[in-house]
Amino acid sequence: LEHIPNSVKLWKSAVELETPEDARILLSRAVECCPTSVELWLALARLETYDNARKVLNKARENIPTDRLIWITAAKLEEAHNNTVMVDRIIERAITSLRANMVEINREQWVKDAEECEKSGSIATCQAIIRTIIGIGVEDEDREPTWMDDADT
Repeated sequence: LEHIPNSVKLWKSAVELETPEDARILLSRAVECCPTSVELWLALARLETYDNARKVLNKARENIPTDRLIWITAAKLEEAHNNTVMVDRIIERAITSLRANMVEINREQWVKDAEECEKSGSIATCQAIIRTIIGIGVEDEDREPTWMDDADT
């Protein structure tokens, strides 16, 4: 790590060898050296307290403004702490921010993300995603058949 501090693979391997507390410290350094690694940011957020996890995810969004998984993780974090009011806001802000950063909103990918949220028990996040993206990229005349296909799926 001293010779190749920007190697995500090396950081991940080193973190796997540590206790959770030491891993948290190591990951704090890792995100400084590899600020564009979503994986390292999310791993750090998982090891932090609620308040610190929020700060970590906000920093992650600043460093990687084009990644949807950070936003979804933030929504899931709020849901896990019974702050469901924030879940809808976070997902709506995600779409707005991603569009502002020239990210194409892939409706099918977001539906898959919603399904993953549902499987992991994050129902409010799943619902917020669907409410927010349901009309994206769907023409008015195609809404009913598209939504019926979504419901069947």
